[in-house]
Amino acid sequence: MNNLEQGDSSIAEQVPYSLIQHNVDNITLSSAEIGQLWSTYMAQSMSKCMVPFFVEKCKDPDIRSLLQFVLDVSNRHVTSITEIFTKSNIPVPHGFTDEDFDVNAKPLYEDTFMLLYSRFMTKYGMINFSFARSISVRPDIGEFFEGCLNDFIEISKKVSVIALSKGIIARAPNIPIPDRVEFVTADISFFKGLMGDKRPINALEICHIFINIHQRQLEDALILGFGQVAKAKKVKDYFSRGKQIIDKQVGVLGSLMEDEDLPKPINYDYLVTDSTESPYSDKLMMFHATIFLAHSISGYGLALANCARTDIIAAITRHMAEFGDYVKDGIDLMIENGWLERVPEAANRKELRTTN
Repeated sequence: MNNLEQGDSSIAEQVPYSLIQHNVDNITLSSAEIGQLWSTYMAQSMSKCMVPFFVEKCKDPDIRSLLQFVLDVSNRHVTSITEIFTKSNIPVPHGFTDEDFDVNAKPLYEDTFMLLYSRFMTKYGMINFSFARSISVRPDIGEFFEGCLNDFIEISKKVSVIALSKGIIARAPNIPIPDRVEFVTADISFFKGLMGDKRPINALEICHIFINIHQRQLEDALILGFGQVAKAKKVKDYFSRGKQIIDKQVGVLGSLMEDEDLPKPINYDYLVTDSTESPYSDKLMMFHATIFLAHSISGYGLALANCARTDIIAAITRHMAEFGDYVKDGIDLMIENGWLERVPEAANRKELRTTN
């Protein structure tokens, strides 16, 4: 070991973790930590308003118990972030309140959809909390996001057990098990897909296409319900347009599976009731739809990194652009109605110079 390595080791030993943890109040929250706490607060505040209606209307005792656990977790996360922001003299976001939901409205979704919805949201929660944990430097913030991640891992386990027991979990299709290791050779059209011969779709590509179809089907059902109960015409029209975009994308992705004689996930629109009585405010539904589809853009991005056939890459790229435009229009509509809260920003130096 050289002197530098010895010095690093001795410094680490001289500053115990407990001492750093004890003095966290003297460490200012970074922009990354503030941003992740802010977005988590908004998402969990939304969950606090979405899930009580599910709990109230759910008839299946197993799913109802899970939903209550999800609600308890959301309440705990909101309380913790409120305490962190208050202690740091950071304004607590307005988020969503009791005014944004009505548990007395008629059921909008069947119990099965509530379970599948929980599984979908938990997946993205784990991804976001893993990222937030990795960029958090202050020990207490790192521990908070680690706790959030553990909470969502527990939710994921509960969802999987219930879904498997009821036979409603969607699994990617099986493929033949290889009997040997193979390498790509020059005579194989590894990337070709748009024209001419193309290789069979591989396991990674199947995974990402299947998952994205499954997620589009859930989004389709979600905004179908939102479109039925939204009050403002512009909001109704926005959800109607979103359903058309999603239906088209499901058709394109589904054809990629069907061309390989592989099954695709089923449509979940049948899990939406015929109610036109809104359990949620237009503001909450617009926020939910935009954040839902923004997550889907990131899912497409992950798929791009794992797919090689040019026809798959071309389809995913088009879909990302479509969702990008759609989400942008949703944000514009939220701004028009005064529903979009501003994320904490850097100082406007130009404005400060002009004012001075």
